[in-house]
Amino acid sequence: MDALDSGGSPPAAANTISAATLAARFERLPFTRYQRKLGFILATCFVIDLLDISLLSYLLAPISLDLQLSKGAAGLVGAAGFAGMGIGATIAGVLADRFGRRRILVHSMLLWGAATLLAAFAWDFWSFLTFRFITGIGLGAELPAALSLLAEFMPANRRASLTGWMQVGGAAAGVAFGALSLLAVSFAVAGWRGMFVLIAVSAVFALYVRRGLPESPRWYQSRGYAAQADIEMRKIEAAVETAQGRALPPATVTDVTEVKEHRGSLRELVSRRYLRRTLLAWALWLIVLIGYYGITVWVGKLLVDRGMSISKSIAATLLMQAGAIPGAWLAGYTLERVGRKAVMVAALGLVGVTAWWYGHASSFGMVVVAGATMQFSLVAVATALYAYTPELFPTRARATGMGTASTVGRVSAITGPLIVPPMVLAWGNAGTFTAFAACFGLGAIIVLVFGPETKARVLEHISS
Repeated sequence: MDALDSGGSPPAAANTISAATLAARFERLPFTRYQRKLGFILATCFVIDLLDISLLSYLLAPISLDLQLSKGAAGLVGAAGFAGMGIGATIAGVLADRFGRRRILVHSMLLWGAATLLAAFAWDFWSFLTFRFITGIGLGAELPAALSLLAEFMPANRRASLTGWMQVGGAAAGVAFGALSLLAVSFAVAGWRGMFVLIAVSAVFALYVRRGLPESPRWYQSRGYAAQADIEMRKIEAAVETAQGRALPPATVTDVTEVKEHRGSLRELVSRRYLRRTLLAWALWLIVLIGYYGITVWVGKLLVDRGMSISKSIAATLLMQAGAIPGAWLAGYTLERVGRKAVMVAALGLVGVTAWWYGHASSFGMVVVAGATMQFSLVAVATALYAYTPELFPTRARATGMGTASTVGRVSAITGPLIVPPMVLAWGNAGTFTAFAACFGLGAIIVLVFGPETKARVLEHISS
């Protein structure tokens, strides 16, 4: 096993390709079908993550009936997946910074695919809880690697818009999945098992499309593997040149401050240079996602508790989820043109208002309209977070930064679903959603005061 395979120190040969040179070679690339292909491959990670959230949003009620789960047990089921995601995200982030992004994507897919298939055959609360936890580990491991690759492959003026299109794909898949869920439970309460099998089968598709994904040249360079970085970069340049049918323009190199010391990605995050950004990312994921997941996981179940049938609650949730599609596209579009901070503050403010409105809605039509508007703004916030967070960290610690932020967010994802039942009991639906609205308002203030602007800036310039 060589140094590259083991994650050890690079060969003694000098690093002959600088971060600035590599950044310039990426930035001069025209946007072609090759980058769109890479975006499509990485979008499968977003689709699977959002489909897994939709699993419980759409199917928690029939799962609870089939497995005879109490409200507390149902909350623990939701928390188990997020607990696994939290553990998987940080571990995978560290490993992706040490061993490479692509390798983590492949292995994480195999783990969540197998665990989801086993969950389809769960026989009681404990078996289902265990399989959901393992699924969460695999799913949590995907996003740090995928979002790092997205940031490192795409030019500065395309990173956020590509994230938006990925979220569009995920939201559209969520709506399609909701329609299938409605069809499945219309025949039998146990129809949810078939939906889990369907998600497991998607692992085969994910494995097929990811086979052609290259490793990040920026990652190779950050680890000191100059030759391999240049080889991978030449492959990408050749593919882009073939796609556009003419020679590439020359690269214009600008100076950036390069840090040569490799202190370990976790130590890098808490260094004086990056501690403020690390705390910013952690705070945003903690505060924003406690409301995001508290709402998303329980929205279908709360509709049933308010008197709707399971089929009608899935239909209402499906209509609400449709609002996420334009939200993801608009967020990606405006993030590139208006800026990260302005879009995040506006989206967080909007979701706060719509969460309060949803909590006070009474009729079916008002619930759907308020819920669709809320989903519109929720996905806009998620798109902004996914685009913004990887930009805050250097290549040598990007996946770890993303992974630890995701882990902090999964703490909120555990807390959010667990606190909903006592909140509803104490304050009712209106009070519960008002409390979540306050979380989004606090998130907006944090971004406004502490967030740096990263719009149209090359990754190496942001980190220097």
